[in-house]
Amino acid sequence: MYSRKSNITATMGHKLLLVVSLLVICATGLHAQSTLSQNQDGFHGAEMDGFLTTDPGKDSTVVEREVSQEYKQWVIDRNTGLTVDMPLDTVMHYFESEHLTEGHTGRYSYLGNMGSPRLSRVYFDRNEWSDFIFEQPYSYYVKDASEFRFTDTKTPHLNLSYFKGGNKTTGEERIKGYFAANFNKKVGIGLNMDYLLGRGRYDSQSTSMFDTRLYTYWRGDKYNAYITANSDEIKVAENGGIFDRRYITNPEAMAEGRKQYAPEDIPFRMYYNWNNIKRKQLLFSHSYKINKNFEYQDSIVTADTTYYTTYTEDKTISTVAHTLETGKLRRRYIYNNMPKNFYSAIYLNDDSLDKTEEFYITNTLSISLNEGFSKWAIADISAYIRHDLRTYQMPDTLLNRGVASEYYNKQTNNNLYIGGQIKRSANNNLSFGANAESVILGTYAGDFSLDGNLQYRFPLLKKFAIVGANARMSNLTPSYYYNHFHSTYCWWDLDSKREFVTRLEGSIEIEKTNTKMWVGVENKTNYTYLTNLGTGYTEDGAILPTYNVKAYQHSGSIQILSANLQQNFKLGPLHWDNDVTWQVSSNKEILPLPQLNIFTDVYFKFLYAKRLEIEAGANMTYFTKYSAPTYSPAAGMYHLQNNNNIQEVGGYPLINAYANLRIKGVRFYVMYYHANNNLLKNTDSFFVPGYPLNPSMFKFGLNWTFFD
Repeated sequence: MYSRKSNITATMGHKLLLVVSLLVICATGLHAQSTLSQNQDGFHGAEMDGFLTTDPGKDSTVVEREVSQEYKQWVIDRNTGLTVDMPLDTVMHYFESEHLTEGHTGRYSYLGNMGSPRLSRVYFDRNEWSDFIFEQPYSYYVKDASEFRFTDTKTPHLNLSYFKGGNKTTGEERIKGYFAANFNKKVGIGLNMDYLLGRGRYDSQSTSMFDTRLYTYWRGDKYNAYITANSDEIKVAENGGIFDRRYITNPEAMAEGRKQYAPEDIPFRMYYNWNNIKRKQLLFSHSYKINKNFEYQDSIVTADTTYYTTYTEDKTISTVAHTLETGKLRRRYIYNNMPKNFYSAIYLNDDSLDKTEEFYITNTLSISLNEGFSKWAIADISAYIRHDLRTYQMPDTLLNRGVASEYYNKQTNNNLYIGGQIKRSANNNLSFGANAESVILGTYAGDFSLDGNLQYRFPLLKKFAIVGANARMSNLTPSYYYNHFHSTYCWWDLDSKREFVTRLEGSIEIEKTNTKMWVGVENKTNYTYLTNLGTGYTEDGAILPTYNVKAYQHSGSIQILSANLQQNFKLGPLHWDNDVTWQVSSNKEILPLPQLNIFTDVYFKFLYAKRLEIEAGANMTYFTKYSAPTYSPAAGMYHLQNNNNIQEVGGYPLINAYANLRIKGVRFYVMYYHANNNLLKNTDSFFVPGYPLNPSMFKFGLNWTFFD
């Protein structure tokens, strides 16, 4: 009755070999170039400013080098074209959760398999929807060009990470890495690659993701230029959810006397269905610094007299920048076998048309006054203007003499934005920022957004504390795809109003007690969301939903109140970290949220043999029951359940046991994922209605940086 494998056919070995080979070839080439330069006639090690040294007492053909491991990373601010320094990813804590789709502190619900679509249960974690909404559920993996990290390194280096869980048949693997090198202080190049394969413990559940990014830059005294390009592909098998949840909640009743049902034998609703997303993007940003010589006078006081000296300093007072972003995004739903009653409506007959494409090109011009060039310049102040052109293609129907013909419809949006930004970060005690933006011409003329933040650091209990505040006000038109989306099994045209949002947040961090507290409140008017109009049916004693997803807009206001406490305790080598979020929605039918979301982590942290750092313990994720959003393969999105067929999820702890280790910069871990599977009477292990969590499995991961 059921076919075991309709999963993605991918040759893991070949793609892993491709990723490693390309990265290693780049590193080897730069190393060979460095070696050749050392052996040329007339080379003198002393001329390398301390990087190469020779020892006369040794063989004259041997050259010893001190390899620098210093490097830094930054991203480009798409509004101002300025660089923003980023912290390096060398932290040991939470490395065991690096590959988990549910996130470091378990805040995301997902379909069970690594890399599957996800949605945060904590409302204030949810980012503003990107224009191409179909990539948002893959935030675990997808990064925009403006989020890309450029690297400046004194020594060519290669960073590799490898994660694996389960066996070769139903397990998961991910390998990612980047190579970075500098020709000199001004010019750098690099390559990033990331490949993920989640075969899936359950049938038709596999995920495959492949990302490649190239970059180069020039950082001169006055002129800077940055280029990065990426190509991504995501392919996810869709199984439509479990046929009967009793295979998980009451396996004895379904296994004909056996204690449990093998995961690979559990029937799911759908086979030979896939979602496919392809992304190609390019970012080019360049800027010119306007400098000025400032003259200063200094005095030297002696016992006899006072001497005055004059010196000059060249400072950057302003930066003019231009940033170009362009991309082509495509999403396609591929179906070869559709079960009866899964979708309640069919809108197209030609399945080859069931795809949508978006092309965009954005140009931003900005001018910035730099912080610190004078005593009055206490912050970076920027102004910018941006033109955004987007075209959308999707299927449509045209009625001609009573016969509906199908074709591709193309729509174009043009918008002109103006904005301003202020940002202060140089001062250690007080930092702040604000951004204002409005659409003055185009499709979304009248849209605006205002946001600001403030942080103040002060002494408390012989250490420091930080208080912060954030505020936001926006009046924005929902994404084009919330207004229009056409496909074989989903079809809506919504003339939506602008969403008006006001948000206030406050926080305090106390270093002495390892305490972080945060509270936030938001009011949202004209909330736009997806819901399911399909009701459902009964088959073999199981109540199964039917899908007909539509976009809707709530005409009233919804309030969300939330508070978070992060409290860490320490007693010698014993650590206990806690992250608790409480939240409430004023309209639980349209915006359902779990009232409590808890993450707790108990572990021992110690040093073994004075070199090996070890964290060993267990963590738990838990949230209270609620009517969670579910997932539709045809839309590729999360949406509300139909009111006639509500299934609550939650009340189930997910426990992972792990050991996290580091030695000389090499990080690695071992984990027993879902350690409590089949150990508790409550076996309701669902984070998303219809999609059970993966059963227990061993996982391990490794991160290693090779310099030169």
